[in-house]
Amino acid sequence: MTLRVLLIEDSATDARLFEELVNESGEDIRIDWARSLAEARRMAGAVAPDVVVTDLGLPDSHGLETVNGALQLATDHPVVVMTGLDDPQTGVMAVQQGCQDYVVKGITDPALLARTLRHAMERHAAERQVRESEERFRALVEMSPDAILLIGDSGVIFANPSALRLFGRSRRQHLEGMPVDSLLAGPGGPVLAAAVAAALASGSAATTAEYQLVDLDGRPLDAEASVAPVGFGGRRAAQLIVRDIGPRRAREREQRLAQAVFQTTAEAMCITDAATRIIAVNRAFTETTGYGPADILGRTPAALSSGRHDSLFYSGMWDCLQETGHWRGEVWNRRADGELYVQRLTISQISDDDGTVTNYVGVFSDITAEKEATAALKQAATHDALTGLPNRALMQDRLGQALARTARDGSGLAVLFIDLDGFKPVNDTFGHLAGDMLLQGVAQRLRGCVRDSDTVARVGGDEFVVVSLGSGSPEAAATVADKLLAALTPPFALGIGEASIGASIGIALASGREPEQPVPAQALLDAADHAMYEAKHAGKGTWRLAPAVDHRAASDLAPA
Repeated sequence: MTLRVLLIEDSATDARLFEELVNESGEDIRIDWARSLAEARRMAGAVAPDVVVTDLGLPDSHGLETVNGALQLATDHPVVVMTGLDDPQTGVMAVQQGCQDYVVKGITDPALLARTLRHAMERHAAERQVRESEERFRALVEMSPDAILLIGDSGVIFANPSALRLFGRSRRQHLEGMPVDSLLAGPGGPVLAAAVAAALASGSAATTAEYQLVDLDGRPLDAEASVAPVGFGGRRAAQLIVRDIGPRRAREREQRLAQAVFQTTAEAMCITDAATRIIAVNRAFTETTGYGPADILGRTPAALSSGRHDSLFYSGMWDCLQETGHWRGEVWNRRADGELYVQRLTISQISDDDGTVTNYVGVFSDITAEKEATAALKQAATHDALTGLPNRALMQDRLGQALARTARDGSGLAVLFIDLDGFKPVNDTFGHLAGDMLLQGVAQRLRGCVRDSDTVARVGGDEFVVVSLGSGSPEAAATVADKLLAALTPPFALGIGEASIGASIGIALASGREPEQPVPAQALLDAADHAMYEAKHAGKGTWRLAPAVDHRAASDLAPA
C-alpha cells in the first residue's frame, strides 16, 4: 500500500535529500511537498496524507508553534518532526505535545526513516483505538441508567450522573469524597458497605444482591447492587453499580395483583393473541366450560362452539369488534362434556401504542339457570300450570295476532269455545286428583286434533278455546268441531278407573273478507261462548255456530 507523506520544508535542498533517502528505502512512499504551514493547510484536503513530516523552522512558524500548527492541520494523522543534529530535545518536547516521533536532519539510513514513518502510523492508530475505547467507555458510564461509583479507602472517587440522581444530589462534588458508610444508609446499607470494604481489602470476587437502602434525603430505595474490585491509579478500588429496582417491584406487585384478580374473579375469563389462539384462562373458565389450561391453550374459541349460531352472527360480532373495540351479547356454547349452555359474553380488543391489535379478552358468565328461571316465569305467566296449555291472556294475544293476519291475507279463522260435559261427576266420584288427570288427558287429545299453527288454550276450570287458522267458513269450522268431539268420546283411563265425558262447543267465525273493519277478539270470544251455551241447551255433545259477528255491536253478543 502506498504511504502518502506531506512534507513541510522550506529548504529545497533538505526536501530533495529527504526524497532521495525515501526512494533508497525501497518502500512505496509518495511525497507531497509544501514550503510553509500555510501552503500545507491548502494542500491537506486534496492530498489526504497518511503522515505529516514537518521541519520546525518554517517561514510562517517556528519551534513548538510549528508543532501545534501541524497537529491542528493533521487532526487524524500522525505528525513526525525533523530536528537539527544539535537539538534532539526539541523533538522530545514535540512528542510530549502529541507528535508520534521525530527524526534528525542528516539521517543517512533509508530503512530507519521508512520504519520511523510506518511506526508513527502504527502508534497513531493504536493511540486512536485507545482514545476511542476510552471515549466509548466514558460515554457508556456517563449514559448508563445504572448508578456507577468508584470507591477508595477515603470514600467515593467517582460518581456518574445516574448515581447523582439515584442518591438525590445534583453535582459530583456532593458525592465525591463521601465515606461509604454515609452514602449507603438504610436497612441494607451496612451489609452493602461491608461488601465494598471486602472488595477494597482483599480484592474479593464480585457479588450481586438486592438491598433496601435510602437515598441521602431519607427516601426508601429498593436496589440491586454489584460490587467488584478494580484497579484505579495504581491502587485497589471498588466498583459499585446500583440499579433502582423499585419500578420493577411495583410492576411485579401489579402483575401479582392482576393475576390474583384474574384467577379469583367469579366470571370466566379467556385471553387470546391477535390470531385468536387462547393463551390464558382462569379457574372460573375451567369450572364453567370443563376445559383446563392443558385442554384449551393454543386452540381458538371455536372449540367451544355449539353450532347454534350461523356465520352471519359471528361476522356481525367481528364487525362490531373492529369498529368499536368491544362486543356484548349472549352466546350458546358447548361444555367439554357436550352439554349446551348460554353465556353472557363481553369481548374487548387490546391494542398497543401504535394501534396494532395484540390480544382479545373474553369475560363471560353462565346464565343458563337465569334463562331457565326467566322462561319458567314466562311460562307460569302465560300458560296453565296443570295442562301446560296457553292461558286466557296468551290465547287472547295470539287471537289478536291471528285476526291481524286474516285482515291482511283474508284467510279467516274460527274460535271454538269448549265446555266439558260430565266433568263434575268425575271429580265427585274419583276425587280432584283424578279430575286433574282428566283435564290433562283432554288437553293432550285437543292438541292432537289441530295443527301446530293453531292455538289450544285452557281458559277456565273445564273450559277450553281453540283458535283454528284458515277455518273461516262454516264447513271448515264444523269439520274441526266434529274432530274435537270425536277425540273426546273414548273413555279416559284415570289410574283408579275410567271416565267418559263429552263436550259442548260454540263456534264464532272471522271470515277475513272485510280487512278495513276487523272483528274484535273479545267479540269473537263472547260470540263463541254464547254459542256454546246454546249447544248445552240443545242437549250437549254437539256444537252450535254463532251468527256473523258485527264488530260494532260486540257487547250485544255476551251470553245472558
